[in-house]
Amino acid sequence: MTVVVRGGFVIDRPADVVIAGERIVDIMAPGTAETVGAEVIDAGGLAVLPGMVDGHVHFDEPGRSDWEGFDAGSAAAAAGGVTTIVDMPIDSDPPTTTAALAEAKVDAARARSRVDVALWGGLVPGSVDHLDDLAAAGVVGFKAFACPSGWDDFPAVDEPTLVAGFAAAHRHGLPLALHAELEALGHTAESEVAAIGWAASRADGARLHVVHVSAAAAVDEARRWPNVTVETCPHYLSLTTTADPHARCTPPIRDAANQEALWRHVLDGAVDAIASDHSPCPPERRGEWAGVAGVETTLAVLLSSGRMTLAQVAHLTTAAARLLRLPGKGAIVRDYDADIALVDLDAAWTVSPDALWCRHRSSPFIGRQLGARVVRTLVRGSTVFDLADGPRPHQGRVLRARSAGRP
Repeated sequence: MTVVVRGGFVIDRPADVVIAGERIVDIMAPGTAETVGAEVIDAGGLAVLPGMVDGHVHFDEPGRSDWEGFDAGSAAAAAGGVTTIVDMPIDSDPPTTTAALAEAKVDAARARSRVDVALWGGLVPGSVDHLDDLAAAGVVGFKAFACPSGWDDFPAVDEPTLVAGFAAAHRHGLPLALHAELEALGHTAESEVAAIGWAASRADGARLHVVHVSAAAAVDEARRWPNVTVETCPHYLSLTTTADPHARCTPPIRDAANQEALWRHVLDGAVDAIASDHSPCPPERRGEWAGVAGVETTLAVLLSSGRMTLAQVAHLTTAAARLLRLPGKGAIVRDYDADIALVDLDAAWTVSPDALWCRHRSSPFIGRQLGARVVRTLVRGSTVFDLADGPRPHQGRVLRARSAGRP
């Protein structure tokens, strides 16, 4: 079946996008694509963006699908224009620290995800002997905490574990993702800076990816070191208070001066990627849990900020495809997967529980008016969400990263 996405603006130029099977086969001048026998999607007046590749989500399955799960989580992702998610190892029960546990998560994702899925493997003191097998299983990299994670079965790395993790990451050409806070310094900006320096000085040629940076000074520290990439999140760029328990997270949301400095880093290219760090919890845990639900609002929040061009938003929200070596993802170009988000840039809407698809309908953005909205999402050429009807049945695929040990 041929699909023609017709009449939209592909980031910054009008064009028709032609899809055959699961791939983009042509990008043509508007109105010139052959439509006889094709499904035509009218994108008139809409932005046609590459689907977001969210490199940092916690869907909690297997073991804690009452927290989120691939069914509800992928519905939220699709509603937010996210076409690929990369799931963290920490919140599954048990966490994803062996190849067998990675395969259990693969089975859950295949059964229930509407969007494509890749996996991080867990680096904890007890998983060092499993890292080669995790790489062979296709994880995109190894995730570690420099501080307590909140789960007893996912402890912080000590120095020998960190060094061993970097060695395995280097061996397989994968990044090591770090939650960069040191327990002794609490949740201060200085803690993020110190943790980055501690880890980067032990990387020995491996790639260090610092997740959810909240402090502008931590970006400065990261730039002092080779082979270090930095991710931040929309809540750090748009919120300045944690009075709402739904905005409680670690590292914490910081003040307006820090936020402005962080924005400068985003705009000058010092930040490599933006991810949601979607980390929900059941309502009864909200007072103690630190995590923001945001996979379905990331694109809309960034596009509503008025501070980024469409090209900048597209670049930063698909950067995970390049950083994590997910072929065929993250761009609207020939021969890539037809992962597309159609966005109305003139849609004024208020975030409310009824507008959300995550399991517990929670968000720190409830009550906020946004000026852009995803109206349709395609994964490999098939619609997985439209605004009128909501999410469609699952058809996600599990992606295996191309490590040095895999063809």
